[in-house]
Amino acid sequence: MSFRTVVASSGKSLSASEKRVIAVLLGEPEPSSLRAAPVAARAQTHESTVVRLAQKLGYSGFPDLRADLERDNPEPVTASALMRSDTGHELAVFARDEARALERLSSFIPQEQLVDVATSIHRARVVYLFSKADERPALDMLARRLRRLGLVVVELGLGGKDLAERFVSFTEDSILIAFALREAPSQLPALVREAERRGGTSILISDAPGYHFRPAPTHLLVAQRGDDSEYNTLIIPIAIAYALQLAIFHLDPDRYGAVRDDINDVSRLVGGTDEIPLR
Repeated sequence: MSFRTVVASSGKSLSASEKRVIAVLLGEPEPSSLRAAPVAARAQTHESTVVRLAQKLGYSGFPDLRADLERDNPEPVTASALMRSDTGHELAVFARDEARALERLSSFIPQEQLVDVATSIHRARVVYLFSKADERPALDMLARRLRRLGLVVVELGLGGKDLAERFVSFTEDSILIAFALREAPSQLPALVREAERRGGTSILISDAPGYHFRPAPTHLLVAQRGDDSEYNTLIIPIAIAYALQLAIFHLDPDRYGAVRDDINDVSRLVGGTDEIPLR
C-alpha cells in the first residue's frame, strides 16, 4: 500500500512536528536511503517522533513505513521490461507462467477461507463492487458471476458523487468487495471504514502476499499473480471470481439451482433462447 494512501486514510490527529515529518517524507525523491535520524533533523524534531509517527499510522516501525513510501516512487520501467523481454514473450512460456500461477492459487487461498468468504456473500442482501479502472474487467466478471446466482449487485463508480450515490444505500446486511491489485484505490480506505461504520462486511482481493491494508477489511483474499511483476494479467482475479461463484452455489444448490432455472425461463420469455445462460 502506498504511504500517501495511508496518510490520507488515517483518522489520527497529527501534531505540528508530525506534519513536518510527513512533509519531509513526501518530498524525498529517493526514499530507499531514508533513515529516521536524518528525517528527524530535517523536520526539526526528535528521532523518537519519527518512530512514533510510523507506529501511529499502523506501521511496525520506520523500515515498514519506508517500504510503503518506496511504492510511491517506483523505479522507471522500460517498455521492453513491461513486455516480458526477460521472462519470455512466446505463447508457450507465457501460458506456462500463467498455469503455474493458477496451480499455486489454492496454496494462497485455502478452500476453508474461500468458503468462509463465500458464506459472507451468501448471507448478504446486496453486494457492492469497487475497483480501479484497470481492474474493471475482473470486477465486471465477478458482477456477472454473482448475478447468475440471483444476487443483487451494485457496481460502484470510480469516485465523486456517482460513487457516493451508489454507496449510500449500504447497510448492515450489505457487503463490499474490492480489488486492490498492485495498489489500493485511493478511495478504498474510506469505503472500508464507512462499510464498517454502517455495520456491513468488507472483502479485499489483492495480489500482494504480506499485504497489510489499513483499515483491515473483514476478509482478505490474497493470491500472487504471474512471476513477472511488471506484466500481470487478470487471469488470477478472474479465477477467484469463478471460484467464489462455485463456493457460493454449493452452499445452497437448491436455492441457486432454482435461480438458474428462473434465469433460463425469463430468458426464453424475453426471446433470448439463443443466449440462455447454462452456467
